[in-house]
Amino acid sequence: MCEAVEKYGDRRAESARLNILLENVRNLMESMKWFAEQAMSAMKVSEADKAVLLKEL
Repeated sequence: MCEAVEKYGDRRAESARLNILLENVRNLMESMKWFAEQAMSAMKVSEADKAVLLKEL
């Protein structure tokens, strides 16, 4: 049971981290008139995270 709770917490933390990244990318896109790739490059987002974020945009 303890492991299940830890895994649940890890998934929620990862989800929250990605949501914050997504919000920041959207803010840069809006304020700087950048494309998603430009915003993520400026933020030095990892390739793995880029793939996830691009699906959400």
